[in-house]
Amino acid sequence: MEGTTARRILLVEDEAIIGMAQAESLRDEGYAVRHVLSGEDAVREADAGKEMIDLILMDIDLGRGMDGT
Repeated sequence: MEGTTARRILLVEDEAIIGMAQAESLRDEGYAVRHVLSGEDAVREADAGKEMIDLILMDIDLGRGMDGT
C-alpha cells in the first residue's frame, strides 16, 4: 500500500489478546486499525465520526451484550 492512504479498519474482538494479534497482523499489511472490545464500543466509535472507517471487521460471538450479527 505504498504511496496511498492506509485504509481504516475498525476491529471488534472481545478477546483482547486475539484482537491485539489480529490488529498487529493487519497493521503489518499497511492498514490503520482501531481495536474495540464490544459491539457497543463499535457503535460509539462509528457514531463519533472522528475518522472515516473503511471496513468493520467484527467477531460474531462477542459474549454478553450485543453480538456481531
